[in-house]
Amino acid sequence: MSELHRLTSEYIQSEDRFRLTGEDQDGNALCLWLTQRLALRIISHLVAEISISSPEAIQNPSQDSDTSQLLQGFAQQAAQVDITPQKAVPSTSATRALLIQEVDINRATDGSVGFIFKDNVKEKISLGFPPQQLRQWLIMMHSQWLLAEWPANVWPEWITGKGTELELPPETGKPIH
Repeated sequence: MSELHRLTSEYIQSEDRFRLTGEDQDGNALCLWLTQRLALRIISHLVAEISISSPEAIQNPSQDSDTSQLLQGFAQQAAQVDITPQKAVPSTSATRALLIQEVDINRATDGSVGFIFKDNVKEKISLGFPPQQLRQWLIMMHSQWLLAEWPANVWPEWITGKGTELELPPETGKPIH
């Protein structure tokens, strides 16, 4: 089983698919192609999992929806601020490519998430994200998703940024002393 250590995620319009170009420990590149159907399932699963088992969800045991949205939104904003731009993993016509048919997703007790991508001949490629990197990957996938113009209802407000802005009361016109 190959293990990826770096990943570039991008929507390729001519294929109408996501291409995840990963690099293994030896510097070899591999392209994993995700269809919309599979990408929807992956994103839905990850969003649901983060919503109930992330530290932010655990901090809100009553599961108050507004509080959950706010806490998750703050965690997403913190993840976005921590994104460090990196050089993209290059993909050429010689890069080995797999059309992914199935994905196993496992969550560790420390909150990290592991993926095992499988193609139709059951080749397995693994990839892992610590919690902060998972949030960052979701941010990147969301931006590419918007470029793809795929149905956006899979994305919660705490990722889209809608509804997490703090509303200030209207001006009263009275000076504050």
